[in-house]
Amino acid sequence: MPEDRRLVSILFADLVGFTALGSQTDPEVLREQMARYFERMKAVAELHGGTVEKFIGDAVMVAFGVPRAHDDDAERSVRCGLAMQESMAVLNLELRTDFSLRVGINSGETAVKSGDDGHFIVGDPVNVAARLQQGAEPGEVLVGYLTEHLTRRAIVYQPHGRLPVKGKVEPILAFRAVRPRSAIPRQSRGVGDLRAPLVGRERELRLLLDVFGRVAEDRQTHLFTMVGNAGIGKSRLVEEALARMATEFSPRILQGRCLPYGEGITYWPVIEILREDAGITMEDDRETAIRKLDNRLASIGQVSEDQSVLARRLIVVLGLEPADTAIPEVPASEVATELAWSLRRYIEAVASQNAVVLVIDDLQWAEPAIVELISQVTRRARLAPVFWICMARPEFLEQHPKWGAGLVNASLITLNPLTRPETSTLVSGLLDIEDIPSVLHGSILERSEGNPLFCEEFLRMLIEESRIVRVDDRWQAATGAVEVRVPETIQALLIARLDTLPAAERGVLEAASIVGERFLPEQIRAICIDIDVDSALDELLAKGLVVEDTTGGDVVGLRLKHLLLRDVVYGGLAKRSRADLHDRFAIYLESATSDRGAEYAEIIAYHAALAFSLTREMRLSGNVLSRRARGALRWDLFLGERAFARGDRRLLADFISNARSALEADPGDRFDTDRVRLRLLEVEQFGAAGRYDEAAATAAEVVREAEGLERRDLAAAAHLAAAKIELERNPSSVLFQHHAAEAGQLFRLTGDRAGELEAEWLTVLWRLGSGEGQAALHAAIRLAERAVELNDKSRAAARFATTATFAAQAGLPQKASECVQRASTLASEAGARLGRRLVLAQAMLDTLMGDPERAVDRLRQAVVAADEDGSSTLSLKRLLAIELIRLRRYPEAEAILEDALRRSQDSGELWNRSELFARSAVTAVAQGKLDTAEDYAQQALQAVTPGDRGGVVESNWALGELRAAQGRDREAETAYRQAFAEIARGPYWVMVQDAELSFARFLVERGRGSEALPMLNRMQAWLDAAGYAIGREQIAQLRARITDSAR
Repeated sequence: MPEDRRLVSILFADLVGFTALGSQTDPEVLREQMARYFERMKAVAELHGGTVEKFIGDAVMVAFGVPRAHDDDAERSVRCGLAMQESMAVLNLELRTDFSLRVGINSGETAVKSGDDGHFIVGDPVNVAARLQQGAEPGEVLVGYLTEHLTRRAIVYQPHGRLPVKGKVEPILAFRAVRPRSAIPRQSRGVGDLRAPLVGRERELRLLLDVFGRVAEDRQTHLFTMVGNAGIGKSRLVEEALARMATEFSPRILQGRCLPYGEGITYWPVIEILREDAGITMEDDRETAIRKLDNRLASIGQVSEDQSVLARRLIVVLGLEPADTAIPEVPASEVATELAWSLRRYIEAVASQNAVVLVIDDLQWAEPAIVELISQVTRRARLAPVFWICMARPEFLEQHPKWGAGLVNASLITLNPLTRPETSTLVSGLLDIEDIPSVLHGSILERSEGNPLFCEEFLRMLIEESRIVRVDDRWQAATGAVEVRVPETIQALLIARLDTLPAAERGVLEAASIVGERFLPEQIRAICIDIDVDSALDELLAKGLVVEDTTGGDVVGLRLKHLLLRDVVYGGLAKRSRADLHDRFAIYLESATSDRGAEYAEIIAYHAALAFSLTREMRLSGNVLSRRARGALRWDLFLGERAFARGDRRLLADFISNARSALEADPGDRFDTDRVRLRLLEVEQFGAAGRYDEAAATAAEVVREAEGLERRDLAAAAHLAAAKIELERNPSSVLFQHHAAEAGQLFRLTGDRAGELEAEWLTVLWRLGSGEGQAALHAAIRLAERAVELNDKSRAAARFATTATFAAQAGLPQKASECVQRASTLASEAGARLGRRLVLAQAMLDTLMGDPERAVDRLRQAVVAADEDGSSTLSLKRLLAIELIRLRRYPEAEAILEDALRRSQDSGELWNRSELFARSAVTAVAQGKLDTAEDYAQQALQAVTPGDRGGVVESNWALGELRAAQGRDREAETAYRQAFAEIARGPYWVMVQDAELSFARFLVERGRGSEALPMLNRMQAWLDAAGYAIGREQIAQLRARITDSAR
């Protein structure tokens, strides 16, 4: 059974008082009454294009949009509900009953399965429609919000308030339908009273005017047909042309429109023309209408036949009398011919006085009699100045492929979409918005695809949703108005067009919606089953729904004519069908790109993941679910590992989440290889996010699982991951040394040189962090170069970036700059994201070269970026706080340090902990918060791990600052000297320069400048050698004070 998702409108009608009537009425009488009731309601529903789905007791369910959609289904449903109430009143008179009807209508997306026995429709809109019907008063038609939203220009409503609905948290908004705004359906779309000038149709307008000029001059009939998609601008173009014609030629202009549904609509467009020409209004009674028709015929004066003969036939056309009364002499089989003759003669007579322009809109809905009438007048009234302007959608030519064929007095043009600049002009013409966000503006232009109506509907939706608002006399875009969804009005138009297509063509479009906007015929053949793809594509090309995709003049494939078409087709696919098509396409791509799988990995993974997630969502099980889960898992792991190698934490998180879902759906063995690979990625993710305790626990489990699988490669990777975590968590622990050594040995045994280098790098990183200096720096650069030799540019870039930070701290700015440049180049070549590492190095150089403000800006941006992709921000925030302290922006530093400390304690990280406590203590001292500083200083001392020289320096410096502020100078000096002793043993003096400068200031302020001077001289010499600007001003000030005090 075919199944799809549809935007439908559901109507429920319930008979009030039926139960009481049943107890008082004879069963046979009741059955007859109910049969009449159901027959009448069914007739009303079908007259409006609805499909009666079921009769339940005394209730009727009608669906609009099933099995075929119309762009006005919501309006049809409400008009139907109101017509049912009117019909019920008539039926009560006939049956001498007093029944009342309650009607509820709701619109929305549903799942529809069609079969020989009808349509099975499910979804929330159906349930809400039933609840609306139950909440309606007798004689009322209640509709839901979307129905009212789609029809408010066609139907008058009154607010009903909110209705409580079982199963819903919030009551639903309901509206009472009062009456149609017009007796005849008239579509009204776009941006209300806003009006733009005609854009991009100058050539078509000139053609229309030129052809009419020849009609008026040569007094010959001409058929001008204008074909274009709904909303492309046919009516707007004709409106402009008619205005010009009226000014230049003063013709008789008469207009009629073919109706999509209704009773007695065969001749409706010419009925409108007759009424307009004779001045007959809807309020005229029968006698008045006939008199006006006779007067008009008399005024024409060119009717060669007896006027009464023509009048009696036109009276039948207008529906003023039945044929058997007005023209009893005409056999029933000849009535249609006689009526057509009378209309042709009438048009010729009108044209005998002056050129006449007959406009027929929506010709695609014309009955055969109208199509034939237009053809007859065009063929036979050659010498009358009649200018037919017929507007139609493309499906009209599909229904009438020979339209206008063989006629020399016929023209046909197709309106193409506006260009992007023309669409931009249209937007500007409708709304004068100077500050519309460029992303929003571009989205409107792209999604409108040159269709003026689409453009207007997007703007209307944005206005109704208050994303574009009127302030005084100007329109302004609201904050955050960026994304644009597809309005339901446009969805309805496109779905209606799609429902006119044969199943094969619809199937090809569905396959194309899976592939994307652009596709190749062979791709469609690979995923379409039992469809003649080539024939269907030929038809779609002819209908303009698919076009050739050209590059440089060469055809490189095919593409959907409209991007919105892809959205609507895909949205209409049942999820089970989507899953099948995505699965087939993933299998096809994997086979077609077997030797280039890595290149197409993202695309294959995308389709494999959707196939799996949709399969799981539909609660399918067995081999189908298992196979799709494994396929999705395999590609997600591949891409997750690649994202990790490139440093893309956000993508890594997505792929881990997808892989975890796939593994849960098909868990396999406990020590499954894919499970271990996934857990390894989770360790990396936890570590990157600073969740070190979770990472360490997971790493320990992964080591055991990998060893249980007897897979040395996985065990090596597990030990490496564990070593990385321990390096951050507790670098002095025996666990770090153990895991690093085990990883290196296992990588050597498996011949994995890249893995072996990674294990060596962790050891070098530990050496760098422990303050080993030059030897460790040289080792780091060697490992970075070896990664380049292995063509592992991502890792090489990361190593150069990290080395740059340590080189800058060691007073080697040239080497640091070289490493930054190498890192940037390699990252660009590898498509890697270094983010945090590069920013740390660049900010370090900014600070050392005397530009702390730039360093602060750079670090703030890096913190935001790291937060967005889930990376740890502790190192960035520590360095940012240091810069803010140096700039004496203590409240800002305090807030950043509080957040960093909380994250460090929550994650179990120890690498930064002591320094964070120490800087917090210094910040508190600077603000006079000595009790707070005491707590921080003690915690800083306790957080120092063995071998952490930076922690020893900063914790003792913080204690010295605090004791000095407390006036406990002896204890302060002891703490300062402990920090100073550690400074002398480390290579990274610049990072603890603040501590030594503080000690020197302490000595100078106490009149011991001679002791401070050697320290200051050594600092100055170090800065001179490195070429750094940091601290020079403070050193100069202290030396000046020493000199002044010696005088």
